Amino acid sequence: ELLEELGAQLVPFSPLCDPMPQNLDGLLLGGGYPELYAGELSANEPLHSSLRQALEQGLPCIAECGGFMYLTEAIGDFPMVGHLPGKCFDAGRLVRFGYVTLTARRDNLLCRAGESIRGHEFHHWDCTDPGDGFLAEKATGRSWPCAVATDRLYAGYPHFHFRANPAFARRFYETCLGLV
Repeated sequence: ELLEELGAQLVPFSPLCDPMPQNLDGLLLGGGYPELYAGELSANEPLHSSLRQALEQGLPCIAECGGFMYLTEAIGDFPMVGHLPGKCFDAGRLVRFGYVTLTARRDNLLCRAGESIRGHEFHHWDCTDPGDGFLAEKATGRSWPCAVATDRLYAGYPHFHFRANPAFARRFYETCLGLV
């Protein structure tokens, strides 16, 4: 909703069966449970190729949790987009569960180094390369590195809500428009 308030026109599509929508200025791959649809996601190879090409050409992208998993090499035994290194695997238990504060370790698509946003993690799957662009910290003081964060990409297990720090939404939107 905040992206739409800023002026974004959202174009829904299904990575299960749809092709890549044309003329996108940015991409938002939300969470979910991609492991439940790994076979169908894996079978849409034309979308994988289009996504890899678009991301390699610098399409701004936010990929949270399931979206992050989708961009890796594989979910279990099923090949995925392969834009990010690492393979996702069933950890057999809830991994890094709960509310966190995400603090950027370097400038990236969403913010400058040191800026933060509240988020949460809830997943039973993990990745051999979960990224290190942000530091996730719980109120208890426990912390861990997470998320791939570049000038064109945020991809990681933590979910966040733009209302927790609207500047993140503004920066993403402006990057999509070519203003940043």
